[in-house]
Amino acid sequence: MNETGGDEYPPQAPVELVVGWDRQPASTAALRFTVGLAQRLAAHLHVVHIADFDDMPVDSDAWDWEQQFRESLEAHAVRARAILDELGANWTYHAVHGRPPDVLADLADEVDAMMIVLGAPRGGVHSLIDSFAGQSVSHQLTRNHSRPVLLVPESSIA
Repeated sequence: MNETGGDEYPPQAPVELVVGWDRQPASTAALRFTVGLAQRLAAHLHVVHIADFDDMPVDSDAWDWEQQFRESLEAHAVRARAILDELGANWTYHAVHGRPPDVLADLADEVDAMMIVLGAPRGGVHSLIDSFAGQSVSHQLTRNHSRPVLLVPESSIA
């Protein structure tokens, strides 16, 4: 005889996941992993690109600086959409600016996300300095905000 339980529990709200994305290999691995997780959980995925220095044109005096900046942000969006469309996920893309830990935490709170997913730190001197100074995004999220944070290594298998 088979029996099921849980009828007394109310239906759960849809699952929301927030993933930070910056086109770096670990970030792309995190995006791919999160798509797989979203599919398993029937979750809605919020992909967040936070504009940073890598998005800014080299020549700050260029007459078309703002256009170059917009094109850089759009290139991020196009790449993210290509990955998301290829993998098949229910998603929303957010291109914003601000302090990454605060932007990610605020969005996660706004959508009541189950967790925030990030690519693992890249390593190297800058990553080491950020970690010691407490400046890494993952460190700030886990120390100053209440949402769980999942770090995905670059070599992750989705």
